[in-house]
Amino acid sequence: MDVIDLGDNTLKIVLHGRLDTPGVDKIETRFSATIVPGGRHAIVDLSDVSFIASMGLRMFISVARSVNNKHGKLVLLSPQEMVHEVFKNAALGQIIPIVFNEEDARAAVA
Repeated sequence: MDVIDLGDNTLKIVLHGRLDTPGVDKIETRFSATIVPGGRHAIVDLSDVSFIASMGLRMFISVARSVNNKHGKLVLLSPQEMVHEVFKNAALGQIIPIVFNEEDARAAVA
C-alpha cells in the first residue's frame, strides 16, 4: 500500500496484489487508519489489484461508510477487468464511485 498526499484533504492510495482474506488482513487496519480518522477524501488506485474477494468488498464498504460519516469521500480508481466484474456483480458502484481516470476521481471527491 502506497499513500500519496494530493493536497486538498485528499489522499491517493495505491493497492497492490490480491484483496483476498490474507491480502485484506495485511492492509485493512492501516488502510482504515490512514483515511477514516481525519475524514479525508481517498482515491484508491486498483490498477495493480488482480483479484478481490468478499473480504475486500467488505473493507471498502466499511471504510466508505466510516469516512462518509466524517464528510469524506472514497472513490475507486481503475480496477482491472476481473475486479471490475466483481464490483458490477455486487453493485458496489451504487455505494462507492468507480472511475477509470484520475480526472474523474478528483471530480468525484471535489
